[in-house]
Amino acid sequence: MSEVLRIFLENERGIRRWLSRLRVAPQDIEDLLQETFVRGFAAEIKGDISETRAYLFRIAKNVALERQRRAAYVHTEAIEDSGNQDLILDEGQATPEDWLDGQRKLALFAHALARLSPRCRTAFIMRRMEGLNYRQIATRMNISVSAVEKHVASGLLSCSIYLREHGYQPPSPGSLSPTGDGKRKRAGVARELADRRDE
Repeated sequence: MSEVLRIFLENERGIRRWLSRLRVAPQDIEDLLQETFVRGFAAEIKGDISETRAYLFRIAKNVALERQRRAAYVHTEAIEDSGNQDLILDEGQATPEDWLDGQRKLALFAHALARLSPRCRTAFIMRRMEGLNYRQIATRMNISVSAVEKHVASGLLSCSIYLREHGYQPPSPGSLSPTGDGKRKRAGVARELADRRDE
């Protein structure tokens, strides 16, 4: 089992509380937990981690701050005090079933990434998780842009197949969702092709 996955699962509740203390909206916590794991796993694959637990908490703080900076540009309305606190429900809180499903998705995604060849995994992570364009990846890996495109496409296909075989149809590798129709896959591939044209 991946060290990051093991430490993440052991400390997930603590990371969740940490995100709450950083004033993350309850409905955003699951997304930020997933982002924390994915970034930590990507760093583990590249061999950049010394203290895994501290590193995961630092990632959680960074993703929370990034989310808050983005939200600062969006107009939000203040919630007025209704005077009846027992009517306010936390609808964003995950059910135990959602929590277990999330754990399964994270483990499957970690396994899907681990099955990729080292060069394919590196290019895939740089593109899909770090957001680098193909030229940047080619420069860092000292390979051609065409080779990067092939690695990323191969990684996307391999991860999608692995996840689909285990009951999930991801619209993109960073966002796992229950099996749905083929439109999601086509939309993910279309976005990837559009990204290539933009570069």
